[in-house]
Amino acid sequence: YNLRVNRVYSAVFIAGTAVSVALVMAFLTVLSSRVVNTVPETHRDRMLSVSHLLYKGDMGTLGFGVSAEFGKRFLDSLPGVECWTAMAPGHFMEGPLTLRDAAGISCKAFTRFVDRNFWRVFDFQFVAGRPLSESGMHGSAAELVVSESVAHRLAGKSDAVGKEVYWDGRLFRVCGVVRDVPISASAAFAEAWMPLDEYDINMSWLGRMFFGKVSFLGNGPIYILADDRASFRKIRSGIEDRLEIFNHTDDSGSELSLPRGVPSYVESMFVQFDSHGNSQPVRPYIWMSVGVLLLILLVPLFNLSGMVTSRMEARLTEFGTRKAFGAGSGSILSQITWENLLLTLIGGVLGLVLSWLLLEVFSRQLSML
Repeated sequence: YNLRVNRVYSAVFIAGTAVSVALVMAFLTVLSSRVVNTVPETHRDRMLSVSHLLYKGDMGTLGFGVSAEFGKRFLDSLPGVECWTAMAPGHFMEGPLTLRDAAGISCKAFTRFVDRNFWRVFDFQFVAGRPLSESGMHGSAAELVVSESVAHRLAGKSDAVGKEVYWDGRLFRVCGVVRDVPISASAAFAEAWMPLDEYDINMSWLGRMFFGKVSFLGNGPIYILADDRASFRKIRSGIEDRLEIFNHTDDSGSELSLPRGVPSYVESMFVQFDSHGNSQPVRPYIWMSVGVLLLILLVPLFNLSGMVTSRMEARLTEFGTRKAFGAGSGSILSQITWENLLLTLIGGVLGLVLSWLLLEVFSRQLSML
């Protein structure tokens, strides 16, 4: 009866509840999608990363990403390491790469150059085909894996296995098609995955110009899959020991260091670094997130509380009449409580639906926040 009679009040109450619930759920969903185990990053809880290497020597101080050469020297056979993968973003300098087929059909795609271990560290859902093979990592038999949307743009269907694609005058053959990767999976996100060995991306332009320690500098990060979270300390200690031994046995007087350390996946997502590679505490970002949630919840809470108070004052005559006919205070309080709970429940359900719509329509924008 009150829903019908007090339509404006009911609509505002339900809408206020729905909007606040939708915003909070969308925010928490996007946040959780970055840290919890989810396809294709199903091992986030036991992943470490090495993303920044600092070289000090006769050529000055150079800071860059790391190459596969670093992994081979400092991670192979390291206790606690189940697997590691090196990669380099194809769009590092020029944005999305342009892929073309023999008929001249082209499309732009965000690309990563990856090694074979990439498919062990990350769990992709293959629609068709398989990951890159050993023979497909280089030469005339070079292969690539594309996302489902890229396959549709190039071949008009999901199963584009066998499709010949050209990039920069080089021929690739599609060996697999995977489901589109959400941008929130920042470590694995791409629309096409090419072999790391094909263009010698495992050694950056610095590594191709110089020799020795500089060859460990690269364009991308290395992700380490530990056999267990308990092995994190052992892995970090092992890398530090190997770096120390390497620096002390080198005769050139140069030095390698990891100014950002070896953070876990979650730490690497939320810890910021300054220009010198010093980490900034994560606590301010946590409190900022808590503050955003409280702001989203408290603003409508105060407004709705004021509306409820005004509405109750307007109904004092009704409550007085009910008490005159024998209604107890508990009965009136129960009525008020259940009425507001019903409105909140309706608003919560609408908020759930609205949050799904927000995530569906603005999923890419929300994931980039």
